[in-house]
Amino acid sequence: MQPLSRRRTISLASSFAALSLLRRRADAQAAPGAATFEMASFLGPGADVDAAFAKAIAAIEKEGGDAAKGGGPIHIAFNLQKNATYRIKRPLAFRKLDGFELNGNGAQLINTTRDSTLQISASSHVTIRDLIIDYDPLPFTQGTIVSFDKKGLQITVKVDPGYPDDSAFLATITDGFFRVMDRKTKALKAGARDFITPAKIERLSPGLIEIHLRWGANDCFPSQLPVAVGDVVTIANSYAHAIAVDGSTATSFIDVKLFASPGMGLLENGGAGSMMLNKVSIVPGPRPKGASADRLISTNSDGSHFITVERGPTFQDCTFANTSDDAVNVHGFCYYVLAKPAPKRYLLTPKWDIGLAVGDEIESCDHASFRSLGRTRLDELRKRHAPELKERIAQLWKNRSPPTEPDLVYEAMLRDDLPLKVGDSITSLSRIGAGTAVRRSSFHACGRVLVKAPNAIVEDCQFTYSSGVALQAGSDIGFWSESGFAENLILRNNRFSHSATGANELIAGNGALGAIYVGMSAPEGAKGFQNNFQNRTITIAGNHIDDSYPYAIFVSNADGVQIIDNAIGQTFIRGSAFDAGQLYGIKPDSAICIGRSRNVTINNNTVARGKLVKIAAAVDGSCDKASVHLGNNRLV
Repeated sequence: MQPLSRRRTISLASSFAALSLLRRRADAQAAPGAATFEMASFLGPGADVDAAFAKAIAAIEKEGGDAAKGGGPIHIAFNLQKNATYRIKRPLAFRKLDGFELNGNGAQLINTTRDSTLQISASSHVTIRDLIIDYDPLPFTQGTIVSFDKKGLQITVKVDPGYPDDSAFLATITDGFFRVMDRKTKALKAGARDFITPAKIERLSPGLIEIHLRWGANDCFPSQLPVAVGDVVTIANSYAHAIAVDGSTATSFIDVKLFASPGMGLLENGGAGSMMLNKVSIVPGPRPKGASADRLISTNSDGSHFITVERGPTFQDCTFANTSDDAVNVHGFCYYVLAKPAPKRYLLTPKWDIGLAVGDEIESCDHASFRSLGRTRLDELRKRHAPELKERIAQLWKNRSPPTEPDLVYEAMLRDDLPLKVGDSITSLSRIGAGTAVRRSSFHACGRVLVKAPNAIVEDCQFTYSSGVALQAGSDIGFWSESGFAENLILRNNRFSHSATGANELIAGNGALGAIYVGMSAPEGAKGFQNNFQNRTITIAGNHIDDSYPYAIFVSNADGVQIIDNAIGQTFIRGSAFDAGQLYGIKPDSAICIGRSRNVTINNNTVARGKLVKIAAAVDGSCDKASVHLGNNRLV
């Protein structure tokens, strides 16, 4: 290390004195037990922005640590410069803070990598407000098809000016989404596949790329329209998530705008949860420099995703648009039984090493009927790697999204001896996002709002041009092994237009058949309505649903359903159901359909007649018809 010059020593001393004075003034103005930090104090002329943020965060975490040692939390505020723009290469990572607030003051964080922008871990009551997050260069590209081979396996695209086409970026796209879009609706083109996966991309010349797909874009099933020259496409791989929250409690995002993300927009992973999102926008940002076309993507994957949190999130007055996958997904995980070595003792294989803890309330699930085998408590839990069981574990996960640690096993002891066999599963009801609430929010050109949590409510929201089911609840014990079933669910006073535009929603093997769908996703090979009533106490009331591509409302595997006071316009607006319904052996002729359910009331709904729709509501023969009550449902 070179010794400091006299001039440099004086300069550093002056800066330290100024910083100390600024802190003293800020603390003097703050409430007792509070500390305030100003970004301007760390960012002198010509200073490195990443280094300045690192120094600020270190000072903040020291203040928080000192407060914790002193016996309690204090309120710590970190103020960014008003309307400033910070170009960063490293995430802002906040750890072990209690009562911290980042006030963006309208500032922008422009991430110049495909890494995360904000990371919050092991913290409590952190608030992020009045902040804008964007990426430059963008982590996706888009353009217009100029040619393709016969099967649509190799597609040449002219990239829109201003969007990435450099070889280094293109080389990273080996998975993800290739989607045909409609510039007018800024949504998936009606009749296009929900997604096709690229295998690699080559740069032919500036602004011209060739995309090699994993399967042909023109290997068409009946509901799919072929690609054509002139179609607009987006191409996105999944990288890091823009905002990641781990093991934290009561995190709040207020007036935050996220304009792009290399992966999910916001991921909350484990912990007590109870996140608040108030006036959060996850939408495509402004046109990039030199561009003549609007962005067609906000996030490269889900807009928001909540994994095994104890308490679910609350959304209020939020706006989501053009998420490449689900807008919202709240869930726990299924843990499959490998063996039962003794009464009450089970060997389990997890998908991720998260989501179970001693003391949790446990729900069980039979692997054949998917009905509950009882509830109990988890009294003991130990983890170990078992390479000798790797093949047996792989067999249990066949045709499912595979586990992240293929030889990890849980040794669990339950309070009660449940009749669990190999292949059956358990989930934690204590870490499943209970109490999720989505209110007064809008979702345009997104995937699903997907709630697999008890005591959840979605009300006064608007859904337009959803690529798949707009609003979905119920377990996915199929490919993703995400739990759980719906329980005490309210879907009320929402408005839907042009739901389920994607061709995949009308194929023979699809079970999710409504703009609103409550049911279950069974494993591959399962046919018909499964023999259970696991979705419990469902209210679907006062919704307005128009121009839906499949049914308006589809409910299955439920006990205690009210479908009342809904106004339903046109359904099956392509004039055909194509192959939809074949999984269940049904032929659509209604706007509302109920399968394998009991204790159902369908009352006071109005339904528009259509080319397919001849009755307001259909009740499948798998239902307990004696407990299904229909009244005052009118075709108009």
